[in-house]
Amino acid sequence: NLKEVIIEYDSSNLKEFTIGQYAFENCSSLEYVTILQDCVIENYAFANCSKFNVSDLAKEGDEVVLKDGKVVREAKQPKSGWRRALAIVFWLLAITAEVCAILYLVGKINITSLNQTTWLIIFIAIDLVFFIIGSLFWKKANHITPKSEKNKFTFWVWNNLGTILSVLAFLPLIIFVLMNKDMDKKSKGIVTGVAAIALVIAGISSYDFNPVSSEKVLQEQANIEALGYKEVYWAPNSKKYHVDPDCSYFSNSTEIYKGTVADAYKNGQK
Repeated sequence: NLKEVIIEYDSSNLKEFTIGQYAFENCSSLEYVTILQDCVIENYAFANCSKFNVSDLAKEGDEVVLKDGKVVREAKQPKSGWRRALAIVFWLLAITAEVCAILYLVGKINITSLNQTTWLIIFIAIDLVFFIIGSLFWKKANHITPKSEKNKFTFWVWNNLGTILSVLAFLPLIIFVLMNKDMDKKSKGIVTGVAAIALVIAGISSYDFNPVSSEKVLQEQANIEALGYKEVYWAPNSKKYHVDPDCSYFSNSTEIYKGTVADAYKNGQK
């Protein structure tokens, strides 16, 4: 029951490689590989395979080793769903910290260990930390699963939802502080200033200055295919993808990843 698989893409960069425990040499120019008539390599079944590209056979977890010893791995497939869920959770925690600050300000929560100004600043700091964490998760999720930019307004709102919500996370507290008749002017100025700075920091850190759209990803994929490539490559800690696995940019990397442009964006590449 071997399913016939014949892959005919150029693999000129693959002089030596391994799949699992099997090693092959000198298959760079697509010579007929007589040893592969009917065989099974790991989870792959082949019949009469005379031409193949090992990079098309590998899955996540498999290793392809280039002649210089560099390992090429299949792209990781991060998920956006749990990141969006965590973003919402952290945003809610941030707003909860703000609500606690307001309740403390109006006397509904009684804490006597420190003075009022100190506690309000502590609440603002907690609010800011939770909010930034949530925004980082949201922006990462948007790059993993980009939204269409056909509707410019919804695209902007979706990508910068954190910036919009930052107003909700800090402005009500500022209003309550300014309206409070029991605080002295100096304390009002300090707390209002700290909250305003936190609002600006949260808004800027939540803003996506380089949003990714589904159309942009498709266009970039079309561009590399027009040049004769199917996949792109990147190093684990890089920020940009490349079409050539032998690019000098990878000279100090012991392993690189390969995948589509969409895979590259999912893994933080541009």
